[in-house]
Amino acid sequence: AGFEPLDPKNIVIAGASAGGGLSLALGLAIRDAGLPSCAGIIGWSPFVDLTYSTPSLSDEKCLDYLPIVKGGTNDYIESQVIKEFKEKAAVLTEKIKTQNLGPKIWHDSFDRPDGRFQFYAPNEGLAIPYVSPMLAESLGDLPPLLLIAGDDERLRDEAIYFAYRSAEPTKYKGPSYNAGKFEKSPFQTPTNTTLEIYEEMPHVFQMVGHVCTTKSYESTVEFINKVTSALNEPLPPSSYNCINGKGEFGPLKEHHKKVLELEKIGIVPEFTGFNLL
Repeated sequence: AGFEPLDPKNIVIAGASAGGGLSLALGLAIRDAGLPSCAGIIGWSPFVDLTYSTPSLSDEKCLDYLPIVKGGTNDYIESQVIKEFKEKAAVLTEKIKTQNLGPKIWHDSFDRPDGRFQFYAPNEGLAIPYVSPMLAESLGDLPPLLLIAGDDERLRDEAIYFAYRSAEPTKYKGPSYNAGKFEKSPFQTPTNTTLEIYEEMPHVFQMVGHVCTTKSYESTVEFINKVTSALNEPLPPSSYNCINGKGEFGPLKEHHKKVLELEKIGIVPEFTGFNLL
């Protein structure tokens, strides 16, 4: 290819929003394939649950600029592009239904009378780990993770739940329809995970000038330097942090932990949410 291959230990995968979800999905794919792990993965406001099952997505008190849009993919104005999309989506859905692709990861809430829930994937694929990484059988044995989200963003809860599932995989095992699968998974070693929730910050707040933006960049740079051994310092243990408007670190607050008690993880709620770009 005209260049020397890079040592995976010098590679950090990173992304924001849907890109954060893709980064974590790639980490799962690399792990599952038995390939050498990268040095670390960074997710800013990662989109990791396409079932929209976490409470912050529908919280009316949420101050995020991301709206709640009812109607799924049917809520968009009809156009030639939408028409072509629906035709191709119908063909793909039928192909998935007729092909023998092995056991399906399915819940009845995915069967929606109003049709397709997401543009990203058909309803039959919502809980596939590489589509919704938060719902994987296990989030153990991943490279070190840095997950950053705003306290006032709609994706806050899925970042929190992902962090706990990766750092404490034997305690938080995911959706009920995956019951018993974690025990059979070869990936049960806790993942070193750092979670940072920034007070009063929206989705991907790194786009705006603020003390929290500066602090999140500093945390990101420090994480990269540590996982690539640039600082020659070991990583600290997994931690869950809340950072105030002055950039001061503290523990998570009680409302952050409510998602950990949720019994309907990975189950599409009655409302239909929004599509993230």
